[in-house]
Amino acid sequence: MKDFLRILRRFVPPYKKFMVWNVIFNILSAILNLFSFALIIPILNILFKISDETYVYTDWTFAPFSFEAWKATPELLKNNFFWFVSDMIETKGGSFTLIILGVFLIVSTFLKVGTMYMAFYTMIPIRTGVVRDIRNQINRKITELPLGFFSEERKGDIIARVSGDVNEIETSIMSSLDMLFKNPILILIYLIGMIAISWQLTLFVFILLPIAGYAMGQVGKKLKRKSFEGQQQWGYLMSQIEETLGGLRVIKAFNAEEKI
Repeated sequence: MKDFLRILRRFVPPYKKFMVWNVIFNILSAILNLFSFALIIPILNILFKISDETYVYTDWTFAPFSFEAWKATPELLKNNFFWFVSDMIETKGGSFTLIILGVFLIVSTFLKVGTMYMAFYTMIPIRTGVVRDIRNQINRKITELPLGFFSEERKGDIIARVSGDVNEIETSIMSSLDMLFKNPILILIYLIGMIAISWQLTLFVFILLPIAGYAMGQVGKKLKRKSFEGQQQWGYLMSQIEETLGGLRVIKAFNAEEKI
């Protein structure tokens, strides 16, 4: 984790503008996704007549510094939304209401996909820019190293670091940036929505969460060990290819193709 944070501090700051836009689009995407999910509930109620509960409109005065207001806001929004749908069913009919809700669902889904696309779009300059900066720095380091270094090290290892290791850093940076900027936003907004819909099911999820987290942690440790072994083998393979290409005339001169 310390190595990852050090890499972020060194290479990500030049791309702060794209990071801000990525956070904004991730927030919009999470809110629209939650709104699309909430629209399915009244649609199912209309289609299957699941609930006959009546709703009464409640005036809403939001106080930003009142804990009670924050606590009551989700329930008030839910009540007024279902009142609006019930009133539309009584005045306009179930078919008209279903069409309106379907149109809203299509529009919200389109906006959700659009914001998700923009979130990925703003992440691309960070990804390509960080990889470019790392490779430029490696290139400068290679040209500054003394000749004695290259006599002791295999060229394949150096090539593997420039190609394979940088790709591994690229993959880890992208997944870690999602972990830092996207996942906390999704968790927070989805958690608020889950509590507003059913706090009992939310409590059940939290009970099972440590078990799932432990299982995923064990799998992650095994995959990390295998990934390290794979990087070592990749360096050895690149060394073999480089040595073979460099000594190809000698190999052919001694008819050693089968041995190689």
